[in-house]
Amino acid sequence: EALWYKRDQLLVSYLQNKDNTHSFPGGVEYLGLDNDEMDMDLVSLEIKHAEEFELNLINMADSVIGVSDREKRIILSLLPDTEAYTIGHVMSIDESRVTKKTWAERSGILFLASFSDIMYYNGDAIWNFLTEVYPLVLKESIAPIPFTIAGRKIPQELYDLVKEDELLSENVVFKESVEGDIKELYNSHRIFIAPHLYGAGIQFKVSEAFSFGIPTVMSKFTADAFSLTPDHKVGCIGQSPIELKNCIININGYEGIWDRTRKNELKYIRRTHKRADAIKVWELVIKSNLQRIQDIRAEGDTHKMQHGLVTTNFNKAVGPCPEGERLYNIKNPDVKEAVKAGTFENAWSHYHHHGRFEGKRYLCFEYKAINDDPQEGCPEGEEAYAKKYPKVKQAVEAGIFVSSWDHYTKFGKAEGRKYLCSQ
Repeated sequence: EALWYKRDQLLVSYLQNKDNTHSFPGGVEYLGLDNDEMDMDLVSLEIKHAEEFELNLINMADSVIGVSDREKRIILSLLPDTEAYTIGHVMSIDESRVTKKTWAERSGILFLASFSDIMYYNGDAIWNFLTEVYPLVLKESIAPIPFTIAGRKIPQELYDLVKEDELLSENVVFKESVEGDIKELYNSHRIFIAPHLYGAGIQFKVSEAFSFGIPTVMSKFTADAFSLTPDHKVGCIGQSPIELKNCIININGYEGIWDRTRKNELKYIRRTHKRADAIKVWELVIKSNLQRIQDIRAEGDTHKMQHGLVTTNFNKAVGPCPEGERLYNIKNPDVKEAVKAGTFENAWSHYHHHGRFEGKRYLCFEYKAINDDPQEGCPEGEEAYAKKYPKVKQAVEAGIFVSSWDHYTKFGKAEGRKYLCSQ
């Protein structure tokens, strides 16, 4: 999935929207907002860093392959000179893959995913479905429609939510072990759901459900990744709880709608997820890059100056900033305690001497470019030099040197000391 940071941008847009009615317990925990010291400014700082980092990686690549046309369009809108391709999921289109049971032989709703014991993304999707959509389904359906939540390491929060609600506990089934049983799960249920409100890339689970021939109810966000709209009549697309509820009631209650939705999904998957099409794109990618290599070998290094490696600049903090101090202390509480104890002057000091070598991050909203060979003194250089070399500071105060810059030019530079100015 390219543009991973888009997941969190969309999640934050929900959390900041005063009209938002959805709950995202997994997203709140993932972003760190369950910590009272964390706030949206710091979350935005982390997302900004993730965006810059990912776009830099794209800029350095000779070719970029997205899993959907939506991803490709976004990449080209941000970096128009990118050589971008789309290679989506490849699914078996053999008739033997398609589940055989009829509408009458099936029952219930299915969600299948790997949760990994966290609520972020899949957990949030099911939390909102259980709290906003499924109660409407149970209220309107003539007979209760059971709901199966299947997958590895389903988070305890979902078990607790169901257990605490009598209506949910009577109709929701959890299935943790699905190895070797996936096709039968698709074969025995009438409807598959993908009610996600945020994410990135394209959902393999939806491609898989289409290929097994189970009618799928999905959010508008999920459908957008496939470039699907209600007019395509592939699956059933809804955004509000009522729209999703109506999709489920109609597909579950009417055999004709169920059968038509299933046939349209199978036609779509066979047309768009072919192995031969993916191979054609791969051939284009390889041909383009082989030609680039041949050109470099024939002409020398002339092409390397056009490469993203030369033009890419990964911003790094070169000094303390208020937001960096706050975020670093939240992420590294042991450092916070060490600063309180006087072991380090501040969080930046730990990062500069230890943290950056340990893979830790110190983020600022703005990064100043540093001139490590200035031709004249500067206020920030004077302050930093005096702080780093207290004996020089004492010598300046005693009148032995006019300034820190005076010491640096006469002795410090030759001794390997640094006097840094902002550019």
